[in-house]
Amino acid sequence: MDILVAGGGLCGALMALALSQRRLGVTLLTGSAHPRPIPAATGYSYGGIPWWMGVGDGGRMLSGQGLTCWRQLQERHGDLGLRPAKLLLHWSAADDNAAVEAAVAALAASLPEGARPERRGRSTFCGGDLQALGLTCAGAVELPYGRIDGRRYRPAMDRLLQSQGVKRSPGAVDQLLVRHGRCMGVRLTNGDVLESDGVVLATGAAMASLLPLPEAGRWLPYGWASVLPLQQQPWPEVILLPLLGRREPMERQGWTGLVVDPGLAPWGGGVVFGQATSLQHWSGLPGATPSVLTGPWQPSVAEAQLRRALADLAPGLAVAARRQRSAVRHCPVSYSPDGRPWVGGCPGIANLWLFGGFRGGFALAPLLAPLLAEAVAHHSTLAEELGVDPARLLAQQDCPPPQEEGRGDSAS
Repeated sequence: MDILVAGGGLCGALMALALSQRRLGVTLLTGSAHPRPIPAATGYSYGGIPWWMGVGDGGRMLSGQGLTCWRQLQERHGDLGLRPAKLLLHWSAADDNAAVEAAVAALAASLPEGARPERRGRSTFCGGDLQALGLTCAGAVELPYGRIDGRRYRPAMDRLLQSQGVKRSPGAVDQLLVRHGRCMGVRLTNGDVLESDGVVLATGAAMASLLPLPEAGRWLPYGWASVLPLQQQPWPEVILLPLLGRREPMERQGWTGLVVDPGLAPWGGGVVFGQATSLQHWSGLPGATPSVLTGPWQPSVAEAQLRRALADLAPGLAVAARRQRSAVRHCPVSYSPDGRPWVGGCPGIANLWLFGGFRGGFALAPLLAPLLAEAVAHHSTLAEELGVDPARLLAQQDCPPPQEEGRGDSAS
């Protein structure tokens, strides 16, 4: 059984690894499937592992296993870049005290028994590690965390996949070849046709554009994330995120607009600041009330707001960014309207599976990749109680049958 995995980021690599460990023939297509060349989101991710995240039943299933998964992978295959880290969820003096207290209480309630966030005042901010950087945070809560160091992860994963017999191709998918309701392979942007027994789409933001389903973009949407990397800035093993993040509510409520969630994390020997999130895709969830974003998405607007937020949070780093002439990076990022990933077979198309839409991908993708690999290997379905079946979204629209690809005859 030969499977094509489209997408060279975190999700594609973990899927290719899980499939290869089930003795399937795997080819990983690492080329960008987005209409224009852009940096992959994985390369600019914080790499944080919120180990308490789970799925199904309010996130209770498989919760607390993400960090364990990475440890097991490293024990079996060597260093993949897993590093211990601290998470600081910060707030500013301008934030509403009642909202801060409510968020801290909600966080504590979501954690496994025995895990409690530790409150930090400004004078004891992370034991003084960050105090010298002049951060303007009024306070934070601290949790043990984990992160994947991208500098170590990328070459280590490449070597691991090679050792597992995974074939790699720089090809990018132009279209899926579907005949008689079955996915027969893909056509690449260079015109080559690759036949296979099945395809796993792990292309993130490009997923909807590849699916021959009407209005797929409405149900499998993406936005733009903007971050600012700074080189040669000393930074401890700490990930700093806002306690009152604005991105998640915007995604869940189906709004369009631009928000900034000011955070900092180690990156490439320096530090990355982010992120500005621009959403223009109304999720279409029942009851959602879309706001209006005037005109097309403008990177310059996202950049201006991101730099302003950096100056507010860490004035010293803002000066360093100007001195270095650091460039803002804009990456398309998939998200799920209901906060749960899309993991499972594509409705109406046999031999096609979806793997994306993750929030907290470094925690959930290593948990769900083996489950989907089992489903692919045995032509089965994932447990319904996980709540990640893509059909839950696509079934909400009255879809006609998938469009057949007329040029797919060569894949028969």
